[in-house]
Amino acid sequence: MKILYTILLAVIIFTMNACNKETATTQTDVMNTLLTNKNWYLDYSITGNSTKSYVGQSTYFVTYLKDGSTKDSDGLTGTYTVEVINNESQIHVQLKTAGGNPLEVIYNILSVGETKLVLSKVVTSGTATQLYFTNK
Repeated sequence: MKILYTILLAVIIFTMNACNKETATTQTDVMNTLLTNKNWYLDYSITGNSTKSYVGQSTYFVTYLKDGSTKDSDGLTGTYTVEVINNESQIHVQLKTAGGNPLEVIYNILSVGETKLVLSKVVTSGTATQLYFTNK
């Protein structure tokens, strides 16, 4: 009987892990579909209690392409992946600066839809900055 319980427990654990992987894969697939091949324009950012608006201005935009590459209005190019780590949806971006130096940026995806995108990143001071984008 003890062996039967052990086998049953192993099957339950395996099934639960398989479901978690499928959920994460499905989640990243949906986010990739919503993100790709659109110019995401930065409307405003919030850092602590400070809000900075870019609405109505020629401003920063970023494009995530279906082939896994990214480019922005500052001329930075690189690659990105959408991942779920510790139940947090993230965009991991590998860039090259104008000087050719590598740069990695990790954004938490707070919200993504057809026309709106909200990202968060922690700056070196430890304060989170939320970035609000729309595709126009």
